[in-house]
Amino acid sequence: MDKNELKEIRKQKFAQMEQQLKEMHPKEEDSLFYYHSSEDRIVLSHALFWVMTQPQCLKGKIRKERFFLLLRQYEEEMLDAFLTEDDYFPELLRYCNILFETLPTILMSSGFRTDKDARKLAAISVVAAGYGGDMDEELCNELLDDMDFHYNKVKCRKIEGMLPKLMKMVEGEMRSMR
Repeated sequence: MDKNELKEIRKQKFAQMEQQLKEMHPKEEDSLFYYHSSEDRIVLSHALFWVMTQPQCLKGKIRKERFFLLLRQYEEEMLDAFLTEDDYFPELLRYCNILFETLPTILMSSGFRTDKDARKLAAISVVAAGYGGDMDEELCNELLDDMDFHYNKVKCRKIEGMLPKLMKMVEGEMRSMR
């Protein structure tokens, strides 16, 4: 199979997932990113989530789950495409949004409902989406401008520097979920 055939299969699978999401949540306002003021804010929310879910930040069986690994893989690919201004970026961002929107359904499944690490992942997603959408414009631009490559891998140094503050926000979110 060549690259274009794989892209077409990917496109069809994500169209199916998107349709299922629309059936579960028919209102556009139910989208986690509906109130984000720009595409950059959505990209930043994904970057926050991607950094906050690095192996050293998230433990337990949840971090080995295929769905979670797939979301992180697509986010990294999307951030790479964002930085290189690749034509495939809008499609990758759409895929990341679909996967991110599906995350609450996965986490509410019976296998994860009582798992502490799954609750932490849920809190991380709330913080990443909320903080990315609500932070002040200057900080948003600073964090986006800081994203770069290090040894051909996406690197978000300033977000990494914010991890202690972000994880305190996650702890607060976890307390409110109880």
